[in-house]
Amino acid sequence: MAVLTAKAESSSGFQIDELAPSGDYVATCIDIADEFSVPRKKYQSEEMEDIDVTRFLFGLAHNGKLYKVQTFEMRISGSPKSSLYKFLTAWLGKAPEYGWDYCTLKGQGAVISVEHVVSQMGTTYSKIARITPAKTSLADYSAQIIPIDRFTQPQPPAPAAVASPTPTPSAVASAPAPWNPQAGSEADCPF
Repeated sequence: MAVLTAKAESSSGFQIDELAPSGDYVATCIDIADEFSVPRKKYQSEEMEDIDVTRFLFGLAHNGKLYKVQTFEMRISGSPKSSLYKFLTAWLGKAPEYGWDYCTLKGQGAVISVEHVVSQMGTTYSKIARITPAKTSLADYSAQIIPIDRFTQPQPPAPAAVASPTPTPSAVASAPAPWNPQAGSEADCPF
């Protein structure tokens, strides 16, 4: 159940120490944060209003390492046009019922697509681009859902890399350089 707290302004979200890699993952909802009476400017206006917002924190595993990624802040709204309603509909595979507490999704799994986005300030962060149910009529990823308690336990240090005695040259695939709005052209823009 969500706890009502008064805030002067909204937070920037959950503490995330390391950038999650991009790709498709089976993820676990490990936390949901609701903030109430957050002051915001009304759309296309200088007038202020107080709104209620929420965000979801997901945990995923990649190459044996655990990562966290969060959603953007979403206005708590039951309107079918709202971001929260669309997000929940995509996650559940059906429209959510009115009066239902979405905080019951904590601990539930989903399949998410993580993308990297560069902010206007040049900071790279992970974004959940898509979400689908962990179990559908075509696939069942339920067995791959990681329990929440794995994300609250301290992770053991990564094993030290063992150097090979004679390095062998190999072709390494690399990702394209991140797009820079100052240096890149509009044709290279990923958005």
